[in-house]
Amino acid sequence: ANTLWAFATLELQPSEELIAGMMKQAVAVQGDFNAQGIANTLWAFATLKLQPSEELMVGMMTQAVAVQSNFKAQKIANTLWAFAMLGLQPSE
Repeated sequence: ANTLWAFATLELQPSEELIAGMMKQAVAVQGDFNAQGIANTLWAFATLKLQPSEELMVGMMTQAVAVQSNFKAQKIANTLWAFAMLGLQPSE
């Protein structure tokens, strides 16, 4: 989450290989993501105009439900903004 966020903040486009590797790793550790990690990761994908894999999105949304009580207003806003920018519809 932090690496992808840093690329987005610095307005640097990571290579396709790096993105693929980060997505694979994020899927592997998605159960460890907290509310901030989810919001930052989705914000970074949207800012970089990169589409996360379906597997990553399913995992992120599953984890978001698991940690939903930890989402504060700014994290909710960032997450919803990312969904809008990525053209995604949160599932119920």
